Amino acid sequence: MGNEKRHRQLELYWKMFLNSADEEVRDEAFSSLYFLSVDGLMGYGRGMGFGPQTCEDAVHDVFCLIYMKRRRLAGVTDFNAYLFRSFRNAMLNVHKKAAKLSDREVGQLPFTTEVTVLDTMIGDEQRREVAATIAGLMAMLTDRQREAVYLRYMHGMDYEEIAALMGLQVGSVRKLVYRAIMVLRKKGGQLRNPLFSMLAAWWGATC
Repeated sequence: MGNEKRHRQLELYWKMFLNSADEEVRDEAFSSLYFLSVDGLMGYGRGMGFGPQTCEDAVHDVFCLIYMKRRRLAGVTDFNAYLFRSFRNAMLNVHKKAAKLSDREVGQLPFTTEVTVLDTMIGDEQRREVAATIAGLMAMLTDRQREAVYLRYMHGMDYEEIAALMGLQVGSVRKLVYRAIMVLRKKGGQLRNPLFSMLAAWWGATC
């Protein structure tokens, strides 16, 4: 499912969850919100370095809080951004407690990806051939560049949403993404595989 379609569905179900007077409709909308979001949140949590059980527990905790706080969330108009911010804060709190880190140190948590940012552009056979190379390209980025690119292209977030999520200024996020895309475009364009030339052009066109 494309990001734009997913966002439209999330918006629809979120309004149903917030506003419906029918409890059954609310519960069905809530379930739909969960199933549309859980894989993205799990992938984001794994990218932050957490294990699957920790990610799953955090997802459940966040959704339980959302369900219980429904009446206080009427002002939330962008559910996807709110959800990712809540999940990220929950994961960072887990890490902070476990490692006894300061807020500043927690904000510097590494971020990795498993070649998911551009998977939608690559078929199964091609993915097997180029996954390692793309992973190498992504490894050239800083942790924050990888996180920003992941949120921008895997989850379709705009710069304002990413800035709020990562605790940065919008201009800083734009610079992160721009510099990351320039690195990916330059290095990808140097490869002789036509696929990477196509990816390099796409990276350059979408930053």
